[in-house]
Amino acid sequence: MRKNNTDHLWSLGFLRMCFANFLLFASVYSLFPFLPSVMVQRLGVSAGQVGEMFLFFVAAMFLVGPFHAYLGDEYKRKHVLAYSTLVMLGTTLGYLFVDAYPKLLLLAAVQGASFGLATTAGITVAIDITTSARRSAGNMVYAFAARLGMLVGAGLGVWLYRFEGFSMVAYFAVLCGLCSLLLSLRVYVAFRAPIGMSLCNLDRFLLLRGWVPALNLLLVAFLPGVALPLMEQGRYGALFFLAVLVAVTVPFTKIFVKLSHHCQRGTANTTCCLFMDAGLLMGLAVCCLLSDGSISQLDFDLDCHFIYKIIGIIASVSLLFYFLLTYPYYKRKRVR
Repeated sequence: MRKNNTDHLWSLGFLRMCFANFLLFASVYSLFPFLPSVMVQRLGVSAGQVGEMFLFFVAAMFLVGPFHAYLGDEYKRKHVLAYSTLVMLGTTLGYLFVDAYPKLLLLAAVQGASFGLATTAGITVAIDITTSARRSAGNMVYAFAARLGMLVGAGLGVWLYRFEGFSMVAYFAVLCGLCSLLLSLRVYVAFRAPIGMSLCNLDRFLLLRGWVPALNLLLVAFLPGVALPLMEQGRYGALFFLAVLVAVTVPFTKIFVKLSHHCQRGTANTTCCLFMDAGLLMGLAVCCLLSDGSISQLDFDLDCHFIYKIIGIIASVSLLFYFLLTYPYYKRKRVR
């Protein structure tokens, strides 16, 4: 039987999974800065309506959450990752051909569900190929790779959109996703016998002990989300907020991991990832609602000031939340 290399953290398999995660998140977030503007122009709907697609995306991520553990137990985890990635890439191409608002919402929901399944399956595979003593560090590195991919993907997506247009960015996103898929398929995962998980449960989904830092992270991630659509107009403040989010990824992942009991590190990482993405997408939706009627005219001048005021308020609340609630809660409840 082939032996899985788990002797040290930086095994070839783990490196492949980190790069695969980087490319998966680059694929998804390369479209988001300008997707609202494109859909407003193509479908003739309001910016507020387009913003609803991000709420459908978030809802779908949460709806598939209770099935993560069952799917990872019943089927090969690499297969769950591969098939969900392929479905996600199909929805990415679907944005090129969508011609009606209900179809847009359906695409967003399917993309959110498949992205949620892919990210959790990837976390599980990365943990499976890492020795137990190094899994906490592995969780942090793996999460950092995802957020770095988010930052690079958003920046490259806007750059490509300016010079090549929406179609080229969609093809770039698909290419990133395919490279992610190929890398993950090259990773060897030893066979694990099913342990009989129930169809719906919180394992690999939500760490209930982490609800306080989860809400705090939701607020932090809201900041780059609400600024992200402004990048299309040459206002790149969102990149700064995305960089801040990358910087806080490791500390927050550490908080979630240290709040988790034995064999809950995957659940901790999934919870951290889920609420970070939820905050970003909710910020996108709010930006669209605040800019209703202005995206199609490419005029954010009046809304920008209001949006940045909101960012300032949320940033202040996030800091107070951390020092007054999250950190004391973490010190009191940590188990590692």
